[in-house]
Amino acid sequence: MNSVVPPIVEEALEALRRSTGVEGWRPKEAAAAKDGQVILKRHAIVQPYSVAWKTTIRSATALTLVRAQLEGRQPGLLVTTYLTPHLAERCRDIGLQFIDAAGNAYLDTEGLYVYVSGRRLDPAVLPTRARGSGNPTAMRMIFALLSRPSLLQASYREIAEASDIALGSVGTVFKELAARGWVLEPTIPQRRRLTAPDRLLDEWVANYPSILRPRLQGRRYATSDLDWWRTASQADLENSYWSGEVAAEKMTGHLRAEAQTLYIATEHKQRCLKQLMQNYRLRPLADGPIEILDVFWSPSVQDTAALPGVVPSILVYADLMASLSSRNLEMAAKLRAGIIQHALDQF
Repeated sequence: MNSVVPPIVEEALEALRRSTGVEGWRPKEAAAAKDGQVILKRHAIVQPYSVAWKTTIRSATALTLVRAQLEGRQPGLLVTTYLTPHLAERCRDIGLQFIDAAGNAYLDTEGLYVYVSGRRLDPAVLPTRARGSGNPTAMRMIFALLSRPSLLQASYREIAEASDIALGSVGTVFKELAARGWVLEPTIPQRRRLTAPDRLLDEWVANYPSILRPRLQGRRYATSDLDWWRTASQADLENSYWSGEVAAEKMTGHLRAEAQTLYIATEHKQRCLKQLMQNYRLRPLADGPIEILDVFWSPSVQDTAALPGVVPSILVYADLMASLSSRNLEMAAKLRAGIIQHALDQF
């Protein structure tokens, strides 16, 4: 945990006092501060917490990642700028205690229960959105870098082609990442280095459902044959890549896919969709188990050691996390500890 505690922690503790009467402070001991701790007190109840602070939380996936980060350091507490009523309710559902700078809170320990939701945030407290990983262009480039570690030392032109972004955007993204401390970019490209690839991945996974995924023209379908994808021909799936549950089953053999997530290259999507609808009787259905989206990366990002027809592993992980299904979250944790950690170790 970073020993530099952001102002948001003090702001959230003060907002908590105003909205609930619960007092809070950070221990003065250097070791405790480094570990990210706060102490909350109400009447005779005094409760220390291990803290994870996040300036912004945009999705339920981000909450799941925080809960995993705090696992083993209970009781854990999320401190953030603001949580919408929907996200506050999600915290209560998954047992993630939190406080925010608007005075919203969920606390549930012995002798201390608080739930406040719906308080509005003072606009003066709103954080300035950092563009370093918070826009679609940056998301595409970060995905390429995380998926293909050797790309970090490549030229701007190679990075642009692999990320499918404009050449002029590469330098901008690097500068913004450097300003946030995610990357060291000296004048010699061969010495570029990600400072914390695991944390950058967490941020990418948390932001993907709300920033990049909605732009991928996702559509849902259903069919009477639940195992249609197992018999689908290679010709019908040309220029297509499995993610989510199907990819996890193919990669590990430990999950039987109930939903299917398929990414199709944009220029081939119309033809491929037509074949799938004709050959496997796919029909549009708003909440159907089959989701089809646009490919947003270059084929050069595909891991040559990975299974053919499967998206890069960090996208499998992101889609499993975004599903919020307990069995998918368990599988995501296994992928993170194995295949994905091995890739992160290459940085």
